[in-house]
Amino acid sequence: IRCTGVQSLVNSQETKKYSTAATDGKCIFMNESFFLGLSSKQQNAFLLHEILHMALLHVTRRGTRDVTFWNIAADIVVNNLILENTNYKLPEGAIVEREYSNSSVEEIYEKILKDPKWEKISLPIEDILASGETDLLSEDEVSEIEGYWRDKMQVLSNSDLNGSMPGNIPGGMQKEIEILLEPEVDWRHALWKFVAKTPVDFDDLDRRFMHRGLYIETLLADALEVNVCIDTSGSISSDLLDKFLAELKGIMSSYPHVICNLFYADTDLYGPYEIDSITKVPSAEGFGGTCFRPFFNFLDKANSNLVSNNNRVAVYFTDGFGDFPEESPCPTMWLVPRDCLESSAFPFGEVIRISSE
Repeated sequence: IRCTGVQSLVNSQETKKYSTAATDGKCIFMNESFFLGLSSKQQNAFLLHEILHMALLHVTRRGTRDVTFWNIAADIVVNNLILENTNYKLPEGAIVEREYSNSSVEEIYEKILKDPKWEKISLPIEDILASGETDLLSEDEVSEIEGYWRDKMQVLSNSDLNGSMPGNIPGGMQKEIEILLEPEVDWRHALWKFVAKTPVDFDDLDRRFMHRGLYIETLLADALEVNVCIDTSGSISSDLLDKFLAELKGIMSSYPHVICNLFYADTDLYGPYEIDSITKVPSAEGFGGTCFRPFFNFLDKANSNLVSNNNRVAVYFTDGFGDFPEESPCPTMWLVPRDCLESSAFPFGEVIRISSE
């Protein structure tokens, strides 16, 4: 079944490739023999299961996460939605975990990844296709798919909020919709503004950057220390990291008073590396669990000879899934890919949503 706008076309040439069904985010590949062997209620549940994977963008939201654990988490989401909102019957062997009702697929993924019981569980159907299992979608197709479903979710959310059609959002779906609709911003502009918003003195707008669309106050104070921490859980692409570090170097070359330190962190902290002396980005270290405390403990305890504590800020690149301290010793910006921890779950700081590409 190929979803193009509101039209559906049966693609019979693909059905024999799969024992049951699968989706690449744009198409549903259904094995006719399997499908016709189900009861009517099971057929409805099975088809809705695949459509929900598409509508909630479970294929494109996966990123670089493990496809099997992601598939389990996504199945838990859609199966809970089906049980909570319909009288359909799930096929035999379907994974159901009601404790995760109204949890996002990203949140469930992080929890089951750390739970040993899921290591030995095999999916009856791995229906979210990974790269290489079908023709890759082009960037234009991905953009079209994401735009189409986000538009539909926005209409659904708006009709529920303004009371014109109350109760439209299916039970247990709120977290998924919040993540889908949370807007990305121009993180480069936000980063420059964050540096300019620190507790120092300002003059008028710096005209050197207006042609780039960056309206930055002129920095007049003594040195400002920017501490940047990269979460090594793998949520940040190397391309995005390169762009981010290039932007940091641009800030430093424009504002000589800015001193920038780079850290990596999992449950331990690695660094600092002085950005202005880096010709090649140090290799990432860590790759264990995620804990934000070591970085903020370092900032809390460190005594810098270069700046006072009042002139220190923090920027953290992360997916947000980790152990937070209660507060930060300095102003903090979180740069977080859209399909990660929801903004309301961060206990402090400014959360900026960025594209993971």
